[in-house]
Amino acid sequence: MKKALLMVLIACDAGEHRAARDRYNEGVALLAKSDYDAAEKALIDARSQAGVDPPLRFRAAYDLGIAYAMDADKAKGGVGQEPDLEKALQLEQQAVSWFADAVRLDPKDADATKNLAIARARVQAISDDLLKDQSRLEKRLDALIGSQRGLVVESRTAAAQQKNQKNPLAQQQAMAKLADDERGIVAEAGVIGDLAGDEIDSIGKKPEDKRSDEEKVRVVQLKNLDAYLTDARGKIAEARRKLQALDAPLAVDRADAALTALKRAREQLLDPITVMKQLAQDELALVQETKQLQELTSLTSGSNAGPVPAWLAGKAQGDRQGAVRERLEEVRARFAAGVEHAAEATQPKDTGGQSVAAPGMDPKQAKMMERVKAALPSVIEASAAMDKAHDALRDEHLDQAGDREQAALLALFNAIEQFSDLKQTIELAYGEQQGIGQALGDDAKARDVGQSVKRNLVRLERLKGLIADEVAQIDPKKDEKGEQKQQLAYAETLRGQAADAIGKLDKALGTPGAKADAAEAEQKLAELRKLFFSVIEHLQQLIRDQGETHDQTAAASADDDFARAPKLPGLIDREGDHDKMAKAIADALAAQADAAGKQPQQPAQPGAPNPKTLAAAADEVKLSRNDMADASATLTKAKTAQQSMTLDPATKSEEKALEHLMNALKLLQPPKQNKDQDKNKQDQQQQDKDKNKDKQDQQQQQQQGGAGQRARDEDAKRQKRRGQPQSEPVDQDW
Repeated sequence: MKKALLMVLIACDAGEHRAARDRYNEGVALLAKSDYDAAEKALIDARSQAGVDPPLRFRAAYDLGIAYAMDADKAKGGVGQEPDLEKALQLEQQAVSWFADAVRLDPKDADATKNLAIARARVQAISDDLLKDQSRLEKRLDALIGSQRGLVVESRTAAAQQKNQKNPLAQQQAMAKLADDERGIVAEAGVIGDLAGDEIDSIGKKPEDKRSDEEKVRVVQLKNLDAYLTDARGKIAEARRKLQALDAPLAVDRADAALTALKRAREQLLDPITVMKQLAQDELALVQETKQLQELTSLTSGSNAGPVPAWLAGKAQGDRQGAVRERLEEVRARFAAGVEHAAEATQPKDTGGQSVAAPGMDPKQAKMMERVKAALPSVIEASAAMDKAHDALRDEHLDQAGDREQAALLALFNAIEQFSDLKQTIELAYGEQQGIGQALGDDAKARDVGQSVKRNLVRLERLKGLIADEVAQIDPKKDEKGEQKQQLAYAETLRGQAADAIGKLDKALGTPGAKADAAEAEQKLAELRKLFFSVIEHLQQLIRDQGETHDQTAAASADDDFARAPKLPGLIDREGDHDKMAKAIADALAAQADAAGKQPQQPAQPGAPNPKTLAAAADEVKLSRNDMADASATLTKAKTAQQSMTLDPATKSEEKALEHLMNALKLLQPPKQNKDQDKNKQDQQQQDKDKNKDKQDQQQQQQQGGAGQRARDEDAKRQKRRGQPQSEPVDQDW
């Protein structure tokens, strides 16, 4: 193998001087220097630009196989290096793909045929080494979905530019590169399919009665995964052929369909709640795309001609909506099967004419089935709404489609919410109540709060059960003073008061007293929220959320106008939500600073923020709000602009907002090393005290004589003192 891989690499035969050949020669030189990344890029460029130059196409493909195989060797690691077998397998599979391409171009070339066989054997060997790690399959499938998603975006961009230039040959080079990218993706999908097959075979070697329930379920999941992977590979191959034929609209359609198939493959290994969360994200993207289509069609008098790309047209969106519904139907079927199984588990069994009590389900399973039963009607509702949205999109009834998509999204959120824990449910109720209060202050929106009020009534009832569950899980040994129990008892009191206020609000809607009832409910929920959340927790979450928004804005900045437009409304909404949370945090910190400043001066707890620190942290959060406002203004301007504009000012403002938020967190949470220094100082002080004590004990022993046991007792006490943990500063609450 080594001899074959290290064969002498030569440039193309003399002939017409072309840029593609120059690029090929660059790749060969880089490969000789072992600069594999750069060599691979250069050779891929040469292969994509080769056109009708068969020798160049063959040599570029062959040398790409060598480059990826040698890169795989490097990834395996040498002496003293940590191997990255995941990366090695991916690179080796790329080598297989390119050697196969070389053999296709010249079936008589012995070296290409030999290296293809060797590369395939190496792939199998690496796969065997990785077989023990099940999670590798999921990780690789996630990465593959990310690659295909990126390719779909690039294909849409190429299709839009081709249409704008009104030239069938436009974007030829870009689409040739995308076709080569699809080659790598389809090869990786094949590897993942092989991994799934290996795992199925491994489980299949066990006798039926020796397989665990988890293994039996895993086999079914992997077989379904393999079926969707096969479907995805076929669609990727179609997309690649369309890209090679410069048929950009159909290439986008096939690439999009392949992405859906890959998602469905991944979902076979996910729990239904996680799947629903991903479906909600996809449905939200459809809502935004439908809004964009409405805006574009209004500019062209309802016609799909002009600036509307094929992937954004009603038919294409309808197909995507249908695919989302099909995925949701799988979730519905799993839920329905679970409910049916739970019902059977509680039914008496008839054995030989005698009725035997059913074993039933353990409490944890029973509790989960209750949530599934509660979520199932919303899943069915979301599926029905998606079906109607699909029909409306196909018929270009965009207003109806948008309404149905919104209804589907709301039903999905309701289903997902059934699985929320205590803190998540409190947050949802508080957020909804804030919206109710704002709507009641706007006469135009006041009529639409009835459903929000009813949703919060349901949430408050569910919170009652969640609080009871927390009480049941209290460990008496860990709660000797009963503090947890007292906290939860007070939480139940606040919950009841909030429920009463919302109940009065439900009856008072449309009357002058509604605003007072809404304010009371919001106040009680705010107090309930403070019981379980600290300011620092919310600040940490805000930092995570703002960081994610920054990443999404940066990604949108690289898109063209068509790909970017559906993302802007969501980014604007996210920045608005961040600003609201930042205001609440700044107000809470300022209030804490004022309260602390009015208290009599006391020795400060080590690491605990003082009034000045709290005030400084509040100021940092306030400064972050200014940057959030700047980012939101840039995004809003980009949304309404008649021509393309950069989003760089928005990303820079978001970076500044993050910097201020991080500064606030540092003020509230001193670095750990400071705590360690304080602890070391305390330890040194304790050691000094112990030394003084030792001297006193020695003097007493000399005076009294024979007090060795007493000295040992004192030493034991000192050791016990040294082993006691030092007090740690706690997060500030609201």
